[in-house]
Amino acid sequence: MKKLALSAGVAALVLVATSANAQNMLNKGQFNHSITNINVGAGQPANNLQVAQGLTVPGYQFNGRAAWHNVGTVEGNNGSASGSDGATFTLKGKVDTDCAFYSGSAQSHELDFGTLGIYASDNTGPGLAFDMVAPASVAIYTNLAGCNTANTVKLTKNHVDGLRNTGNTGGYDTAVFTANLPFTAAASYTAVAQGAQSNGTVQTLTAGLNQLDAQNTHGAWKSPLSLTVSIPVPSKALLAGTYNGSVAIEISAL
Repeated sequence: MKKLALSAGVAALVLVATSANAQNMLNKGQFNHSITNINVGAGQPANNLQVAQGLTVPGYQFNGRAAWHNVGTVEGNNGSASGSDGATFTLKGKVDTDCAFYSGSAQSHELDFGTLGIYASDNTGPGLAFDMVAPASVAIYTNLAGCNTANTVKLTKNHVDGLRNTGNTGGYDTAVFTANLPFTAAASYTAVAQGAQSNGTVQTLTAGLNQLDAQNTHGAWKSPLSLTVSIPVPSKALLAGTYNGSVAIEISAL
């Protein structure tokens, strides 16, 4: 708390700042002698203060003269003064890892080629009899695929032999017939390499005729995706019955 008081033969200014840890002292004033103002510092400040307060000081020759004096203390800074100050506020919000591949309301689908055409006429000759007439293929499209973190895209066939005919158990000449239809699976989408920060480019992931699976790793990406399955004409004739196989695509966070 600060107090301001005036008392003097003419005037006295007393500034008092009460503090247990005062650092700066105020103790000076002036008196007038023969029309001259005389500064009072460390010489006789106590006597000048008493005169300024209107008191009679025995043995002090300037009693009755005009005088003023201030005495007091003031506390210094609590802490360090600085020309600038501030604070840093960290903002954060969690985003869950998510990988997406839209394939409708189910994750498993059956794509039926129907009849895999063969040369069935009895006038085709032994060279073409029961051979597959033409390649078969199917393309699957989705406009939503990707992952919001580093990820792996993987194609996996259920068997390295591709589509297999396991229902014809009567036996066959392996020199001219095949129970297997190898196929190629290829996925196409737009992504970046793992660790890259750049515009995505078209990626092609291919599991070849004699490959069980294939995979690529990427940074976060999202784009349409197409998956193409191609079954070439085999070098041998086809057995009666159903050829079955599958291919799976999986996008998984690292």
